[in-house]
Amino acid sequence: MSAHSRLRNERGFTLIEVMVTILILVVGIGGAVAMIDGANARTLMTKERDAANALTREVIEGARSVPYRQLNPTSAVAQLKSVPGLEDSTPLTTAWTVTRRRQTYTIALGVCSVDDDQDGYGDTSAGNYCGGGGDTADRNPDDYKRVKVDVSWKRGGTTRKVTHAGIVNNEASSAGPSVEFTDQDPPGDEIKIPVSSVEFEVQAEDGAVAIRFAVDGVLEGTANSTTASFDWKIDSGGRHIPDGTYLVSVTAFDAEGTPGPTRSRTIRLNRDLPAPPQDVFGGWNPRLGFGSAKDIVEIQWARNTEPDVIGYRVYRVGLTGPVLVPGCDFSNDPTSDPGRTECQDLAAPGGVPTAYYVVALDEDPTTGSPRESLPSAAVTAVPTDTRPNQPATLTATADDGSVVLTWDPAPAATPPYAGSNVIFYRVYRDGTALGDRIGRTGQDNLTSFRDSDAAAGGHNYWVSAVDENFSESLPLGPVALP
Repeated sequence: MSAHSRLRNERGFTLIEVMVTILILVVGIGGAVAMIDGANARTLMTKERDAANALTREVIEGARSVPYRQLNPTSAVAQLKSVPGLEDSTPLTTAWTVTRRRQTYTIALGVCSVDDDQDGYGDTSAGNYCGGGGDTADRNPDDYKRVKVDVSWKRGGTTRKVTHAGIVNNEASSAGPSVEFTDQDPPGDEIKIPVSSVEFEVQAEDGAVAIRFAVDGVLEGTANSTTASFDWKIDSGGRHIPDGTYLVSVTAFDAEGTPGPTRSRTIRLNRDLPAPPQDVFGGWNPRLGFGSAKDIVEIQWARNTEPDVIGYRVYRVGLTGPVLVPGCDFSNDPTSDPGRTECQDLAAPGGVPTAYYVVALDEDPTTGSPRESLPSAAVTAVPTDTRPNQPATLTATADDGSVVLTWDPAPAATPPYAGSNVIFYRVYRDGTALGDRIGRTGQDNLTSFRDSDAAAGGHNYWVSAVDENFSESLPLGPVALP
């Protein structure tokens, strides 16, 4: 073949080459979505458990503020419900519940008295004692109370629980020695400046032979004296404590090992900008066949791990600079969830690829206003009118008070298009508008969804398939319980 002929050869790519390219794209995008889902699921589970642990600590610390004679199984709960932040979110029921970031936690409290054998046993027959006793040598057998807190919550139809126990000393008893904070450097309950450590000076009464220093219940140091200085290393030696709220406590012990009343301080760290959100992903969703809200852009991201993040904002990059996407400012709205990790641009520019980025928010230590992180990596949404096929079937069944939806996978698009692989399914209840979405499937279970405690609601459900471009199929439904 002559050089002139080769230059005029208009041979393009073969079908096999195109299919291999599509396969590589599908594998890459599928991996990214799986990583986002896995990270979100693990982070959500960790945040919920952290919130439950924090709630148990709040209840135990609240118990220490209840008058000792009222700290019993019948009156303690009523006292604790009056503590700010521990109010019952379902006062018309018998359960004590507290809602944090749209998750409802159920609290169960147990209180019993302990007769410490260090001062002899006494008569414990008339009180709510944990055990022991049975003598008359000790005139005051109620040396301290043991408070046990169970906090449970539901996620994905599974009940999870954490349990913590604490001790409340009887100030009128001959329990352990008392201890007090005498100084702190830097001072105050909020640390706003970069420092390597926070130093606490403490003083115990005579008779103390040891003082233990703990942060959020984890032992950080011990001193064998009546005075001590403790350094809480927050940014030193490769250790960096994330911004957030922490409970610092000290307890003194006598020679018999008997603890005195614990003294606590709540310290808030607020030094750093939050990290930019990771795993930002999304695309153009024409919502063909839904009848409303056409041509939107869907953006999602992974939750930040810092405990002081209060929300997120999503920006659209325009010709004149970034523009805050309407409805995607999750900061000052008290009804929004600070853990929310997706939003929709309902006014995306028509017909042109558009870039977006996300910022995380914490509280500015000077003004108290939301403070933005650096921008995340940008994602570009490209307009499209393609969509995947519907799921093949959809059924609803009842299971232990919940509605379980199951369906067959959506048939593959024929012919395939770039990004045609289905990556998850959306679930709608009592309508197919954006506000009717109640969830989406994860990578571990693509063809079923449980709507917990919804069997008595008489709801109708729809399911749609979503491809790598974030375009949805026609919604399949409605179905309801038979």
